[in-house]
Amino acid sequence: MRIDKFSAGVLLGSALILLAQFLTWAGYDAFFLVAGGVAALATTAVRRWRRGSGPEKDERTDKIHAFGLAYSWLVSIILILVVFAAAKIRFISIDATTALSIAIFIMAGSAIILLSALYRRGDVYWS
Repeated sequence: MRIDKFSAGVLLGSALILLAQFLTWAGYDAFFLVAGGVAALATTAVRRWRRGSGPEKDERTDKIHAFGLAYSWLVSIILILVVFAAAKIRFISIDATTALSIAIFIMAGSAIILLSALYRRGDVYWS
């Protein structure tokens, strides 16, 4: 049995919201599950609404995604190495939570910036 993307998004969003309801009744704080469910439903609705504007993906977008995310990982690894080296030589004093937060924000930010730059260029090769 194969499920399409729209049904999967609706099921995921609904499941997260229902799980949050059950956990709230059990006495836990499940706000982030509700936020994730709403985000999944909103993303599914926007993707369904924009479907008619063109193909969802082609070889060019696959290539741009692959290279953009690979470049993002490279930037993130270099940043983590720099932070590690700076902490090791006691140039900075940083705890694990702050280091992980920096890494997560750099990963997401560099992915967004690199993907948008590659989409504007239309090509994946830097020259």
